[in-house]
Amino acid sequence: MNKRGIAAVALFALLTLPLLPRQAPDRFIRIEYPNGGEVLKAGSQATIRWISLGIDGPVAILLFRGSEQHAVIAANTPNSGVFSWVPAADLPDSGQYRLRICSLRDLRINDFSDRDFTIN
Repeated sequence: MNKRGIAAVALFALLTLPLLPRQAPDRFIRIEYPNGGEVLKAGSQATIRWISLGIDGPVAILLFRGSEQHAVIAANTPNSGVFSWVPAADLPDSGQYRLRICSLRDLRINDFSDRDFTIN
């Protein structure tokens, strides 16, 4: 194969590489609800939902307002995929809340809500 042919094959490989399926991580957490855009009512029950793979042991659930941690919802809860939560009635009304759920055995395994949600 000449230099032009090798260059064409290399260019093709570089252009198609991002299209090839990547190996899925073997351990992860993904927040399902609230994950952005929802409106929760302070003082009313909400069910936090997440999916996890390859994680044993408990998780922590944290509430962020803007970029700051605002509250610990659950410091140590089973990794069951659901958690019943009643946002405190005295939480400030805001559309800038997000959750973070993290494995307590490996804090690198965590997820943040994709977008802000509202509590009022």
